[in-house]
Amino acid sequence: MDAPPLTLNPRSTLDASGQRINALIYRALTQVDHNLETRGDLAENWKSDRESKQWVFRVKSDLQPLFECLENYRTGKPTSPLLNGFPSWKSTELKKSRNEIIFHLDRPDPYLPKNVSLLRLFFTRDMKGHITPCREPGLNETIHGTGTYRPETPGLNPGQTLTLLPNQAGLSPLHFIFVREESSRILRFLKGEAHAVQNNISLSKTRWLIHKHGDQFKMIEREGVTVSYLTFNLKDPHLAKKKVRLAIAHAINRTHFIKNKMFGFGSIANSFLSPRLSEAWNGDFSFDPTLSEKLLEEAGYLKGPDGIRLKLKYKTTPVREGFEMALIFQQMLRDVGIELTLEVVEPAVHLASVRKGAYQLASSRWVGVADASILFRTLQSSQPDNRANYSSPKMDSLLTHAMLQSDLNTRVRLLQEAQELMLEDLPYFPLWFWHNALVLRKKVTGLSPDELSLSGGLVPLGKLRVGSPSL
Repeated sequence: MDAPPLTLNPRSTLDASGQRINALIYRALTQVDHNLETRGDLAENWKSDRESKQWVFRVKSDLQPLFECLENYRTGKPTSPLLNGFPSWKSTELKKSRNEIIFHLDRPDPYLPKNVSLLRLFFTRDMKGHITPCREPGLNETIHGTGTYRPETPGLNPGQTLTLLPNQAGLSPLHFIFVREESSRILRFLKGEAHAVQNNISLSKTRWLIHKHGDQFKMIEREGVTVSYLTFNLKDPHLAKKKVRLAIAHAINRTHFIKNKMFGFGSIANSFLSPRLSEAWNGDFSFDPTLSEKLLEEAGYLKGPDGIRLKLKYKTTPVREGFEMALIFQQMLRDVGIELTLEVVEPAVHLASVRKGAYQLASSRWVGVADASILFRTLQSSQPDNRANYSSPKMDSLLTHAMLQSDLNTRVRLLQEAQELMLEDLPYFPLWFWHNALVLRKKVTGLSPDELSLSGGLVPLGKLRVGSPSL
């Protein structure tokens, strides 16, 4: 993998590496499987009242520690950043006689059963040996997981390697090697230091590896739900104009990029939601540079002597794939009279800038989009993940009414209208969905393409074997 988890503390884990590895170490009320379906984990089943303001989970394990754990997530200090995903969670109730834990909400949340998969059960042990469920660990305190694997070495901050030992018979240890620089990652893989790499080699290098070293490696591929998108800062006077945003989008040839730069490891996106999700809207958006120029003319941007109509700044990173995409966008927009100046910053600075709205144009990804809650987080005017500063009374109304709907068909219809409106107003321009590519040494078996996680999760990798049940 390219980067180690920032922490193995489930209360604080927001990064993709941490979330994926924590899914192996800890359990929760529910889990999201490789097909993005919500399955019971510590919970046997769940149900809601008609308004989805009360969710009842029937639990098959010891209730009291799990109840205390959830309350520590809700009220413990320091506040867990995961609480941002549960803004309506008001209180939790325990009914021991029924083996039930009840979530009380101050407004409906039909996606709560899926999202509680992030509230993972663990135990914190203090220096005197006292154990508390899901308490924030102090200095030199340890935490203990509840999942399929456990770290071989205690500690919340892995180094450049991490070994997970199985907690049940029939499973092999999993050894993770973290190498930030891609060339070093590939060389170490070629030397035989690892059996597998998933979504951590650039697409050009993946193609080269399979083509040049097909005697050593094979690839398993499956479509994915990680989506790249272009975001417009609607506080900018130029990008506040809808015709300018539409002109930019119509000038971008996504088919060309997927074919020639992604080598077919992707598909066009017209929403944040993959067609694999039931709420997805099946819309379309054309590549049409002639229309782009017409829209710019109508918006008042005429060509100057140098052929330039408008100058904009595009924030990107030095990471190869992102930077190459920026260069291609620069040329595509230059063809319709938009001069794009690239502002290259480190990934952490890029993310902070986009979150703060310190940009004109930028691109980013939503990783592992599993349900339509992404629409509420990014399109409602009051949400912190609304990175485009988008505000639409019609959109707010659609999303609010969708959340109030207990009838699934009605909710899906409203959400599809919201996605259609997003493509009309264009605060974001969805670009493409990334396929999942798992490159394996030839002798590794045990996993079929359909068993790969649509979100790029690591749980299915526990099925891999090297010639025998032991790695």
